[in-house]
Amino acid sequence: MDLYDDPTQYRSLAETLQYLIVTRPDLSFAVNQLCQQMHAPTISHWEQLKRVLRHVNGTLTFGVRIRNSMSKEIHAFSDSDWVGCPEDRKSTSGYDVFLGTNLVSWVCKKQRTVARSSTEAEYKALADVCAEVIWIISLLHEIKVPGISVPKLWCDNLGATYMCSNHIFHVFAPNT
Repeated sequence: MDLYDDPTQYRSLAETLQYLIVTRPDLSFAVNQLCQQMHAPTISHWEQLKRVLRHVNGTLTFGVRIRNSMSKEIHAFSDSDWVGCPEDRKSTSGYDVFLGTNLVSWVCKKQRTVARSSTEAEYKALADVCAEVIWIISLLHEIKVPGISVPKLWCDNLGATYMCSNHIFHVFAPNT
């Protein structure tokens, strides 16, 4: 592979794209992959960077919009793939948290451990989004936002949903 002749230019553009992903989560994966090549970018990486820039140019009106909303309902959607990475067999989780109609938090990341089933991968994703929702609720209480409703978590895996609702999985035995 031929190294790109101006790595400083590559690094500058890749770093600039990192600022854009704050309002453009659709670019997160591609920009993350490009930033992992900053130490020794190749001509192929430069072509991929230019492709992302062309995509941005064609989608300038896209992005996360915040609109006035009277609703204080919190909805969280989580999903996970099972063994999505062929190298280390780890799953990738993602979630979106909405306050009313506004997206206030989103994450897509590789899980830290290897899941033994799709249900386990989805359950781990639900645990992550649950922690995020608890943090958002505590933040809203701290800044004295009244009338926050009970959050609703959405998951597309029936096994993980049953695990969350079955209290037998959440009982801790006292130390003897």
